[in-house]
Amino acid sequence: MHIHTSTEDITHKLHRFHESTKGHLLELRKTLSTRLHRSDCISYFTYALQLSHDVSQESFCLGSYHIFNTGTVPLTTPHIRFTLSEGAPFSFHGKFVSNAATLSSKLANGWQRVNESSDKFLFDLQPIVNEVIGPGETLSFTNFQLTWSPSKTYAGSMTALFFSNQFPNGIPALNSIDINGSMRIKERP
Repeated sequence: MHIHTSTEDITHKLHRFHESTKGHLLELRKTLSTRLHRSDCISYFTYALQLSHDVSQESFCLGSYHIFNTGTVPLTTPHIRFTLSEGAPFSFHGKFVSNAATLSSKLANGWQRVNESSDKFLFDLQPIVNEVIGPGETLSFTNFQLTWSPSKTYAGSMTALFFSNQFPNGIPALNSIDINGSMRIKERP
């Protein structure tokens, strides 16, 4: 009789274990099905600085901005927004045009500025050719420059947001470009 009770206990435990496993498998299937069609990306700056310690020479930052599609679906209608901090001493230069009429075949990897060109602190750019970033692909805005003439003290930053149809509110870059410094001007005897 004791063996019979023990067998019933084992059968009952196996049944509970089986039900628990079915629940975990169902939850796993749900999670996997949502990940099959997942929109996700990261964006970041890479850059190098050339700092002048002579007030008569210009300093510059040579940079690129990259958007990497880490999701499983294409990102459509990509758009980036660069913002220079208010009062930043930088001039922004890059491979973009402000007017669609001035597009050139030489700008196959170029970008078009879609906001007012009079704004010196905000740059909304969209690629001229590339309208889709496929899963595992990277879209880059390469070789832009921030230039400035050093003065006694200077400070500024550049941030970025990435927009697409999948991310209409924008996703901020993982990093920003922050530059500050001070010059010690030697008095001549």
